[in-house]
Amino acid sequence: MEKFKAEFSIPFFMAALEKRDTASTLLPSNYGKAELNKESLSPELKFSIIAGGVLPAPLFKETDKYLISVMGSPIVDTVINREAVLNLFAAEGVPSDSKIASINGEFLIFLFDKQSGTLSIVNDRFTSIPFYYAQSEGVFYGTPYFSTIWDLLKEKGDLKVSSEAIFEFLWLQRILGTKTYAENVNFLPDASIMEINGGKVSIRRYWSRNYEKSRLSLKKHAEILAGLMIESVRQKSSDSPRLGHFLSGGMDSRSVLASFRDTVPTCFTTALGENNEYLTAKKIAETKGAPHVGLELEYDHYSQIFRASASIIGGMYNFDHGLFLGFADTVKKHADVCFHGHGFDYMFQGMYIPGHSHSFMGRKTYFRTIAELPEDLAGYYIANAPYRNTKQTDIWNFIKPEMKEHLKSFQRDSVSEIINIGKQWTSDPYDLWEYLSFHHISRHYSYPNHASIATYAEQRTVSFDNRIFDFYLSLPLEQRFYGKIEKAALKILDPALAALPSANTKFPVTASRTEQTFYQLSGYVKRRIFPEKEIPRWQERTWPSREHALRNQKELKDAVMSICAGGATGFDRILDGAQIGTAVPAFLEGENKGKAGADFVQALLTAGTFLKR
Repeated sequence: MEKFKAEFSIPFFMAALEKRDTASTLLPSNYGKAELNKESLSPELKFSIIAGGVLPAPLFKETDKYLISVMGSPIVDTVINREAVLNLFAAEGVPSDSKIASINGEFLIFLFDKQSGTLSIVNDRFTSIPFYYAQSEGVFYGTPYFSTIWDLLKEKGDLKVSSEAIFEFLWLQRILGTKTYAENVNFLPDASIMEINGGKVSIRRYWSRNYEKSRLSLKKHAEILAGLMIESVRQKSSDSPRLGHFLSGGMDSRSVLASFRDTVPTCFTTALGENNEYLTAKKIAETKGAPHVGLELEYDHYSQIFRASASIIGGMYNFDHGLFLGFADTVKKHADVCFHGHGFDYMFQGMYIPGHSHSFMGRKTYFRTIAELPEDLAGYYIANAPYRNTKQTDIWNFIKPEMKEHLKSFQRDSVSEIINIGKQWTSDPYDLWEYLSFHHISRHYSYPNHASIATYAEQRTVSFDNRIFDFYLSLPLEQRFYGKIEKAALKILDPALAALPSANTKFPVTASRTEQTFYQLSGYVKRRIFPEKEIPRWQERTWPSREHALRNQKELKDAVMSICAGGATGFDRILDGAQIGTAVPAFLEGENKGKAGADFVQALLTAGTFLKR
């Protein structure tokens, strides 16, 4: 296996619109040398882009009327074609909504009108390239990297910290809507056209979701999904670069690999040595005939990446999801563009569909049924969002008494706002439940997977395909629950890969819930008769255990203790330092009955590391 190397690239980018005769500082003073510096003038305004380490680098086209820049990998007429997008905007300015909606894939587009000084910014329906923006001292700033704009505003003395957004992250492991850690920095919504004209910012949508459900059978839907996946892979590899694929032992990345037809990528698997995750993924790659490279995580992996990861992701996602940092040299030997399995779990495995687990002989089984959602959807989400950091921690134990009512009101208002936006397109409570999780998809808690790969290779997301996303929205709930449709599609895509076990369960990856429950109970009986020495489950998986890492890696423990001692911008307003200072050290020393759990401490470390930069 290839070794981890603690060398990281932290990309930066800033777009700015300001008066022509000014020369504002666009980057914080401690940032490195920019690889890209581009500007264009109107009679009164100047538009500038300055960047470093961005993959792929922005592509530009300049005419007498416009300066256009395209980021990402947009698809036009079934092939990746950034030049076609440049030419479309050069010919028409901002095209019609229907023409923009026909552009597939992942993109962020800038159009500067050199006559009027108007700046237009267009993103895709996935927010695959996040865009954060603010106005300060008459200058408009925008960037895909929150750290860049945070550091710049902080240096200018114009940073307004949002303790409420910090609270939301500590509670939820993500931030809802368009808010950020800075009150004066916002996130651009999905499928948007932003226009900055005369110092005024306006935003409108060019595409809306359609939740009308298809009535076709599961078999027919599986055939459609398999075809869409094959075509998405073909389109996203249409410029024929050297291809890589981050492959786990589970189903999503396996399904993407199964969709390759004309060629196969080099597969990369991160694991703690040659464990079950690695061996399962290696078998999957060999079965497909794909080269396989193991990327070995060190047991102190988190200690070595947490500062870099917190910077890259702007502290608004847990840093351990930036797992793929430290393998730049190895990956770049084999690939320029890398794929992964992101998105298929929540779209087609029904990952967040609320359900009830059923027990047998006192043991929870894999057999689950769909739960009925209550009328108070906001309250149910606050208590039951499956990815919240506080499943094992009552966050209110750590909130200052005088802030509790304010933050509870903020919490409900934040959730209700997203539900009300979703009601523009659907009244179905299950659709609204999922809209809460996927209204701006790159705000999902696992986005750092993308961001960490993108520090050394262009990453492309197969599920970020217009037709795949439309198809997901149209599927009946029951066909997605428990991964029915993805399992059926995988059997069509590659029966050999479908037959291999899952590294997560060691059961056949396409087993039904009834079959998995049978395997589970059979294994339990076998272990009772023939006891085996149990290995901690995390040692056989990709990710080190949060609990083990926080308690056993000195650098992480020291960082947590430093945060408990205070000084993290925004924490002092909301967190009860005395409670934090008692419960968190107790957790670090092995107290399992205390008030703090591993997920909460991990979020505290992530946010605190960023805020104390």
